[in-house]
This record gives sequence, structure tokens and C-alpha cells, in this order.
Amino acid sequence: MKKIIIIFLLMLFAGDFVYSQNKTVLTTGNPELKGYKTRNFLQITLQGGFMVPAGNYFQDNYNTGAAFGFDLAYRVNTEVALYTEIKCNLMSLKDSLGPSTEYFEGTAGVRFYFRPKCYRSSFFIEAGVGPYIFSQGSATTPTTNYASKTEFRMGANTGIGGELVLTNSLFITLKSKLNTIFYPFGSTTYVSGAGGFTIRL
Repeated sequence: MKKIIIIFLLMLFAGDFVYSQNKTVLTTGNPELKGYKTRNFLQITLQGGFMVPAGNYFQDNYNTGAAFGFDLAYRVNTEVALYTEIKCNLMSLKDSLGPSTEYFEGTAGVRFYFRPKCYRSSFFIEAGVGPYIFSQGSATTPTTNYASKTEFRMGANTGIGGELVLTNSLFITLKSKLNTIFYPFGSTTYVSGAGGFTIRL
């Protein structure tokens, strides 16, 4: 009987010891305790990437092009950030003699983060809305006369991404988005991918 009691007490103390060790690991691994803020701060991302035509009009007239810009976000709390993104999409006409064309994107929206408490890096989804400005130069080719024009359209986008934390103030951010631009006759779309360095201010 005494042996059973002794074994029971040893198991009980061993369980408490293991629990306390796990709790210590989780506590020391918590980014809040390592100087990593998860709320009430600004962050800016300098990013570059690409855009891939997806709508019928884009696919018929443009190739994949480059993109660059920046993203400014304010972390409201551990799950939510408000952001604005300014980006220039350099569109590549299939007509190699055609003029330069760009889509300037200026959207604002909300971002939702998903992060285990014991990790600093996270995944997120985001959605935004704002103006898309199309700009085209003038050119004359053997088959087409391109007039210079600028068009202002409203658009929206949604996508997924992730933040890989390098230090408490420097991250690597990667994301992919589906962009929809609205026209009187309907809409056209393109897919964008971007990556860059995020600096927490």
C-alpha cells in the first residue's frame, strides 16, 4: 500500500514538473515578452513583384508585367490591421511596338492576421478598394494607332499572404492578390504577387 502511495506521489510531482516546464517554455516563447509588439504600431513594406493578366481583355492584349510600390499598415490589435497600398503595375503590351502602359493602384482596406500565441510570424488575409488609374502613351505601329490616354476606374482586391519575422522590427512579407477593375461594360481582372521587406515603426 505504501509503495502505491509513493508511486502515486512521484507521478503527481513529475506531472507538475513537466507542466511547469512546458508553461515556462510557452511563456518565454511568447513574443509579447520578447519586446515584440502585436498592436498599436505602424509598419511600412517596400515591395516588388509581378502582375498576370486574367480577364479576357487583359489576356488578349497584355503579357505578364512587373510591379512595385509600398504598403502602409496600422496594427489595431493582434488580429486586425488597417492598410493602404500604393503600387505601379508596368503592363507589357503584346504588340512589341506599342506604347508604355501602367496601372496605378491606390487601395485601402483591412487585414486579418492568424498567429499562434507562441510565434511571431503569421499568415493573413486582406481586402481593399480604391482607384485604379490606367495610363498609356501614344505610338503608331504598322497595324495600330495608339492614342495617349488616362482612365480613372474603381476597383477592389482580395488576397492572402504571410509575414516572416526576422527581428522585432524587420519582417519579410509575401502576398498574392486577385484584382478586379470595374468598367461600364463589366470588369477585368489580373493576379498580382508581391514580396518585400516590412519595417515596423
